[in-house]
Amino acid sequence: MAPNKTVVTIGVFDGVHEGHRSLITQARSIADREGASLSVASFDPHPASVLRPESFLGLLTTPARRIELLLAAGVDRVEYLPFTDQLRDMDAETFIEEILVNQLGADVIVIGRNFRFGHHATGDIETLNDFAPKFGYSVLPVDLAGDDAAWSSTRVRQLIIDGNVAQATNILGRNHRLTGTVVHGDHRGRELGFPTANMDVIKPLIIPADGVYSAVMHWNDQVLPAAVSIGTNPTFDGVVGRRVEAYVIDHTDLDLYDAEISLDFIDFVRPMVKFAGLDELLVAMHADVAKARLHIADFLDS
Repeated sequence: MAPNKTVVTIGVFDGVHEGHRSLITQARSIADREGASLSVASFDPHPASVLRPESFLGLLTTPARRIELLLAAGVDRVEYLPFTDQLRDMDAETFIEEILVNQLGADVIVIGRNFRFGHHATGDIETLNDFAPKFGYSVLPVDLAGDDAAWSSTRVRQLIIDGNVAQATNILGRNHRLTGTVVHGDHRGRELGFPTANMDVIKPLIIPADGVYSAVMHWNDQVLPAAVSIGTNPTFDGVVGRRVEAYVIDHTDLDLYDAEISLDFIDFVRPMVKFAGLDELLVAMHADVAKARLHIADFLDS
């Protein structure tokens, strides 16, 4: 028999990090106890990209990836709320009635204690409790999970922007992933014996700081070891714009052009450096690959 009650939790859930999964685990437990289904409402585009575009850093996950991760965390249904002007300007009571009750059919609302909603973010847990008798739902607030501070998407974004991908992994509970299509570059890597896949990253995914990283590449159901260079490659003149270039370790014959690939970042190898010439660059590239091998071996053994 299909559940006739619905537990709803709502938030952006960008990254679906350990804090998000803690909330979802508690919501899943409540849903199972109530014989209910569990629905998550998220937003697309990210509200901060609309409300504060000048300070918005980017996304940890594409909307499609977010759905995949939420379902894997135990959610039955994911619904995106388009963050339009109408939704932005909706007062708290209207949001409760039209979105939470009528659209999502909430019988139980499980919410993080810091979640705000409605015009000018005037709605909070107290607001939900005030209207619970009128609309017939119950509210269960959940404390935020964390270590020395609350786990948050903002914290993860800053770690990645700073190049601290390993620390970001600890909060995400998995590696930060970039996804995109392989496009033609300058082909310098092939000439040097390190052919690279030049990735056109899906926007607005957050790209780590300039430097070299260890990673694994996902391509055609294969998981391949990779050393990744991010930046403008200052050793060469005329490189315009930041690039994400992945060398698949021990593979020089892959045809990846126009393929969609994903890179899961493991650790930082070194900052971007301008070398005096090709000989110095090649020595560094061999050292980069050796260090990346060690990171990847540890990652695959863990």
